[in-house]
Order: sequence, then structure tokens, then C-alpha cells
Amino acid sequence: MEALIFIAFVIIIILLVKIKSLHRASAEKNYQYFQSLKKELEALKDNNISPASLAPITNVPVKPTDETVVQWRPIIPIEPIVETVVNPLEEKIIADQKPTVESIPAETFSDEEKASQPTSTTPYIPAPVQESWTQQWMRNNPDLEKFIGENLINKIGITVLVLGIAFFVKYAIDQDWINETGRVCIGLGCGVILVGLAHYLRNSYRSFSSVLAGGGIAVFYFTIAFAFHQYHLFSQTAAFVIMVVITIFAVLLSLLYDKLELAVIAAIGGFITPFLVSTGSGNYVILFSYLIILNIGMLALSYFKKWPAINVIALFFTVIIYGGWLGNELITSDPFLKYKNALLFATAFYLLFLAMNLVYNIRTSKPFKGFDFSILLVITFGYYAAGMLNLNCWNDGAYQGLFTIILGVVNLGLAWFFYISQKGDRNLLYLLIGLTLTFISLTAPVQLHGHSITLFWSAEFVLLYWLHQRSNIAVFKYSSFIVMALTISSLLMDWEYANEDAIVHHLPVLYRTIQGFITNLFAIIAFAVFAILLKKHNTKEKWLLGLTNLQASTIMVLVSMVIFYLTCVFGVNLYFYTNTSLVVPNTWHQLITYVFVAAMLLTIKKYQLSVNAIMQMLMITACVCFYLLSIQSSIQLRNSIIDGNVAVLFLWIHWLAAGVLLYLMFAAITIYRKNINQFSHAGNAIVWLINFVLITILSVECMHAFIYATKGVQTPGAALQQYIKAGVTIVWAVCSFAIMWLGMKYKYKTLRIVSLVVFTVALLKLFFYDIRNISEGGKIAAFIMLGVLLLIISFMYQKLKKIIIDDPAV
Repeated sequence: MEALIFIAFVIIIILLVKIKSLHRASAEKNYQYFQSLKKELEALKDNNISPASLAPITNVPVKPTDETVVQWRPIIPIEPIVETVVNPLEEKIIADQKPTVESIPAETFSDEEKASQPTSTTPYIPAPVQESWTQQWMRNNPDLEKFIGENLINKIGITVLVLGIAFFVKYAIDQDWINETGRVCIGLGCGVILVGLAHYLRNSYRSFSSVLAGGGIAVFYFTIAFAFHQYHLFSQTAAFVIMVVITIFAVLLSLLYDKLELAVIAAIGGFITPFLVSTGSGNYVILFSYLIILNIGMLALSYFKKWPAINVIALFFTVIIYGGWLGNELITSDPFLKYKNALLFATAFYLLFLAMNLVYNIRTSKPFKGFDFSILLVITFGYYAAGMLNLNCWNDGAYQGLFTIILGVVNLGLAWFFYISQKGDRNLLYLLIGLTLTFISLTAPVQLHGHSITLFWSAEFVLLYWLHQRSNIAVFKYSSFIVMALTISSLLMDWEYANEDAIVHHLPVLYRTIQGFITNLFAIIAFAVFAILLKKHNTKEKWLLGLTNLQASTIMVLVSMVIFYLTCVFGVNLYFYTNTSLVVPNTWHQLITYVFVAAMLLTIKKYQLSVNAIMQMLMITACVCFYLLSIQSSIQLRNSIIDGNVAVLFLWIHWLAAGVLLYLMFAAITIYRKNINQFSHAGNAIVWLINFVLITILSVECMHAFIYATKGVQTPGAALQQYIKAGVTIVWAVCSFAIMWLGMKYKYKTLRIVSLVVFTVALLKLFFYDIRNISEGGKIAAFIMLGVLLLIISFMYQKLKKIIIDDPAV
């Protein structure tokens, strides 16, 4: 308290000295101005110029003033300049005798001279010379002795005197010459002096006066706080009432002076008042009741003034105070009765801040801006979060869905009111409608207890972008992108949480309840709707990150399909959750993966999405790699089916997946043929790769079919050896024949070369590997099949010789 009084006292004296100095400088300036005018009048008198002699000059017609010409005005000489006083009449005569371009007849100039004459009569004004701080100071104070004697010494003397008086006051307080009551009176007196000076200077120095008034109000606050805590001169109730009166006084001053600074000080002082008079009892009812009263005052202030800073300060302190208390209550797990009261107070705060941010624009019929919408979104989402936290502790969250739909109805009622009364602008109406749709769409998922954040954000980023398209407010677009990133992060956290309590040998999953499935489905729909919004808008317009709306729409479709794919794949894991092996689930994984990629390719083709051919080939390549890596798993599945441990249905599912993969390979051929220029750098390597992949798939699947078909005749091991000896050779020969036929049909030399290479490998395998230790039936079948195919190929070459050899274009 002593330090506060000391500082306030010093500030007041310094301000008084400053004000006196300003008045003295003003008087000195007026005196010098008077002396300048007196000197000019004496000069006119010495030259014997009478008013009558000046009459002809005053009768000269006055031309309009050129704004670019610096006009004459009385000035104070800033440096000693020796001037020669010129008779104004003589100056006028000389000016009249001096020839100018305007006074000389135009006929006296030649055409070249006319062209060279200046077209503007504006005089040239040189740029001012830049002076250093030292040069400027020396120019303003040419007489150093006068500056020290009249200006510097008096300031030093007054400062020393002020410090002496302040130290005396401090010493008197330390020696108890001034008791507690006297100290409080000194503090209040300092505040009164500051406010009084502010009122006295309110017209001449408005900014300076507002600072003084703010300082006085701050002195009032802290003086009462010290009087309560340190000196116990007031009861808690009395100190609280006094501070409320101070707050009201500050608000009235801000309205009287029309100064935002005073309102800010009043708002901050009002919110820190409970802490200044707090005794640590923790009576939250009284605290929140006071906050409601204070926010009602801020609401009244918002009715008269559009000061967003006041609304932000009020919202900030209310959220900090209420949020801190609620967090502490959630940690300590006090009786749930508090949550009912907490929800009641949160509702009161929500309604107050909603009115606080709407009342001025509605009263003055001014449009809402992006900042206003941001504050409204913060208020709504903050209240929703507080309500969900309170209701989560009330009857195990049974009323969360009801609370969500009530909040949607409130926003719908506001939208209807503004629509009927025509008091709100179009953008506000869109915002309220969007909030209504969001809360209503969240009611059912929220009632299922879980994944609320992901669901809320999934609806929110779509809503924000829809509002951007309707209102063309950029902040909605950026907010939509941020909330979209939060949605993806929240979804990944949900997926990670699904495996936290899983047993080690169980299959990994992304969800384990119907809530998780609904959350994934909601996210899929959200990204799909977002893609539709992007494509319906101007597709060439820039979205974000340098992407056009069309490119962003393509990305959103892909994201939606990826989430759908993962939901289906891990849904299989959830169905076989207790299995210790991936042999059976892998069959479904392959089918889902191949169907998913096929669906993506069809979607890209149908809707002309901006996905290039290379990316499409990479998706097919991923499927081929998945198949190759799953060969061992498919062998285990086949053996388990033969042993009777797994139903034969899964083998048919495996063959169905293989059929879809073959379709993807033919799709790869189509993509390559349509976009051959994009793959020119790879030459014919892609053609060779596609053919060998097809041969591999057919070889593996024929192996499964042969071994399963002979399960009652021989063991799987014996059937496998027989297939490797003869079956693979036959399959390769048939594939070679098919490739040769395609090469001839489409006149494609590379295919014919591939066919010959495959035939060569099949023949080498037959003569150097197959004929050893092979059964007679296998030898007969292999040789007959190869012989027939060779004869057919030879006949085809002879029949089509002119096409495949003599045609130079092939």
C-alpha cells in the first residue's frame, strides 16, 4: 500500500509539472507570435505606407487558390536570419514589370518555342532537408545558456522537489505518522486528483485525459483492495460493493468521454474485483452471480457502443474463471448437484454473450463481419463443450442428446426471429441455419455416448465451407480447413484408442462398437459432401495450398474412399476379432482392396477426376503387390480347406478376388494404351511386366484349382509336384498362345516377342525339367498340348506372313 501511494503521488506531481510546462510553452509561443506581428507593423510604418496607397493592390481580382502552392502564414522565426524589409508596393511594381509567359502575347513565340514553354504554373518546391536529432535540437535552442537557465534547471529542480516530497510521504508512512486510514485517504485522494485532472483536460487533451482517468480508476481499485486485505478497514461485502460502484463509475466515464480505454480498464477492474476481495472461501454461487451482473453491465455498454475489445475481454475472463472452476470440480469429483447449477450458470453466460455480440448490430442495422461470426462460433462451441462436460457427469450423460437438440432449436429460433423481423443480415441468418443443422445432425450420434468430437468437427468443417460459399467470407474457408485437419486428427485418435485394451494376439481394429462405425461413416459422408460443394462451385477458383477447387474435390473424394476402405477392411478384423491368424481375414482383405481400387478407377473415369494415368497405374501396382505378398497366405487357406478346418466358401471368395484382380490388369492395359505418351520413358517394360503378372496370377490360381480338384485322389504335396512338372508348362503354353493371338490381331510386335519368349521357356522347362521323374500321363499331356500349340502357331505365322513380316509398319 505504501509503495502504491508513493508511486501515485510521484505521478500526480509530475503530471502537474508537465501540464504547467505545456501552458508555459503555449504562452511563450503566443508571445513570440505577437512580437512577429508587431515587427511587421513597425516595418510598414517606417516605409510610410498608408492604407490608401495599398488600395490598388487590394482591388486586384483574386484568383482561386492553388492548393499545391504553400500559402503564407505568420510563423515564428526559428533561427536568426538577416532580412531586408521590402516595401510591398515596390514588390508589386517589380512583379508587374517582370515579363511572364502569361503576359507576353502568344504571337511573339514560334511554334518550337511554344512547344518548349512549361504547361504548368505551379512553382517548384524543393524537398525539405533531413536533419539529424542534434541539428534539430541546436536549431530549436540556439542559445544554450538560455536553455539551461530557463528550461533545464527548473525541470531538474521540480523533479528533485517532487522526489523529496514523495520520500517524505514514504518516511511518514514508515514512521506511522500516517495511520492506515490516512494512507487509504491519500490513495483515494490521488485517484480523485487524477480523475479531476482528466476531467479538467478532457477537451484540450482528450487522449491524455483518458490515460489520467484510467490511472485514477486503477488507484481506486488497488486502494480498496489494500484497505480490505492489509488494513481490514472494510468488510468483504463493503469492499465488494465499493468496487462495484467504482466499476459502474468507470463505465459511465467511458460513455461520457467516449473512450474505449476507460471501458477496457473498467472491464478488467470489474473482473479482477472478486480476486481482490477474495478470502478463499470458494463460494462459486456468489462469484458467478457477480459475473452475471457484471456481464449485464457489459451488455448495456454494448447496446450503446460497438467496442469488440470489451466483448472479447468479458468473454476471456468469464471463460477463464468458469473454465478453471469447472476443471477443478471435474478433477475433485464433487457431488453432481454442482453440475446442475454449473449448467444453469453456463446457460446464463451463453445468453448474455449471445446478446452482447448481437445487440449493437441489430439496433443500428449494421452488417456482421467475419470477426463477429468468429466470436459467435466461439461462444456457441464453448457453451456446447461446457454443457457436454456437465451432462457427462449427470446421469452418465443420458441428457447429452437432448441438450444438443435444444441448442439446435435455440439457433433455429434465432434464425426464424431474424428472418421474420428482417433485423439481421443474410450472413447471420446463414450462420444460425448452419448451426441448427449441425446440432440436429449430431443429436443421434451424441446420444450413443462417444466419438462426439469427431462427429462434431466432421459436420462443422462442411458447414463452415458451405457458409463461405453462401456469404463469401474468407474466414469461414480457412476455419473449415483447420477444422478438417482437426477432424482427421480426432479420427486417428479414435482409431488408436480402439486398440488400447485389445489383447496382444487379437487382430488390430479401428473401432469396436457401433459408435465407432457410425463415426467413420459420418466422416465418409462429410468428406464426400465437401467434395460435392467444391465441384459445384467455380472449379478453377483457388481453394487453399495452391489447389483449385477441382483438385481439392478430387482429394476429398479420395480421402472419403480411403476411410471407407479402411472401415470395411478393419470391419473384417472386428468380425474375426478372436482369430489368431490372418489367413481367413486376408481373403476378405484382398477382395475388398481389389473392389475398392476398381471402384476408384470407375469413379475417376465417370466423373473425370483429375487423377493422372501414373497414379492409377500405381494403385493397380499396389493391388498386385498385395496379391504377391499374400500367396503364402492363400496356400495356407487352401490347405486348411482341404483339411476341413475352414469352409470351402473362402476359397471361392479368394477366386472372386482373383477375378477382380484380373479385371484390374485389363484396366491397366486400357490405361496404358490410352496414355501411352505418359509411359514413353518406360518403353516396352510395362507391356512385359503386365504379361508376366498375368501369367503369374493364372499359374498360381490354376495350381489352387488343380490341387483342390485332386484332393480325393492324392495328397496336396503330390498334386503340387505333378502340377509343377506338367501343369505349369501347360498354363504357360496356353498363355503364350493367347499372347501371340493378341499380338497378331492388334499387329503389336512386342506381344509376339513376349509370346515367343514364354514358349521358349516352356519348351526348355519341358525338356530339361518336366520329363524327369514325371508320370506317363503327364508326359503325354504336356507333349501333346505343346505340339498342338506349336502347330497352330506355325500355321498362324504362315497364314498371316504378309501381315506380320512383310508389313513394314509392324
